[in-house]
Amino acid sequence: MKLLKFLSVAAASAAMFGAANAATFYLGGGGGDIGKDEVFTSGPAWLEATAINTEEPVAPVLHQTALGLGVKTGDHELAQLDNVGDDEAIALDFGSAAWLDSITLSVAGFYDDIRIYGTNDAAVTAITSGGLSSITSISTLLASATGNGIEGFKTIDLSGITEAYRFLVATIPGGSGDGFRVKYVSAEVVPLPAALPLLLSGLAGLGFASRRRKA
Repeated sequence: MKLLKFLSVAAASAAMFGAANAATFYLGGGGGDIGKDEVFTSGPAWLEATAINTEEPVAPVLHQTALGLGVKTGDHELAQLDNVGDDEAIALDFGSAAWLDSITLSVAGFYDDIRIYGTNDAAVTAITSGGLSSITSISTLLASATGNGIEGFKTIDLSGITEAYRFLVATIPGGSGDGFRVKYVSAEVVPLPAALPLLLSGLAGLGFASRRRKA
């Protein structure tokens, strides 16, 4: 009976903690070069941004300004998401399934091409070669857009996407000089229930106790 009571409490906790958290992440700041990966939070939700260069050996780093995140692959480039010299992308990992709402970009000028992908394949964060096809081969195209003038603020609505994705990938389709930064990301994140490990251990204990009674 005690074990059954424990399972009931754990299941109730799992349901409570499994509720989606609506979150808007601001990715801007004054950090400059902040490394290949960086974690951002919004209330209880978090995401990890990872810089990608699909044409290494030049190692990419995230570059942060008040206008958001870009990718830097050398000392003589704009440190935006661009393909001047190398094809760059940013992968945003929500840690678990997320229902996407929107992504807001900055410095996305006229004729700047934008591609937003979703995937549940963690291999996307480890891409180092293969060009854009290395992303498209394991991802689904969610949105295609162009920039929005000199100021370049562009919000792309993703609320109509009917599948939850763990990874959101922002990149460009090719050409020279295209560039933008990722400033905001909004999503409803479904966290791994905090009580899940307890629930699983309780179920294992219940099975063990049942086998002992049969023996």
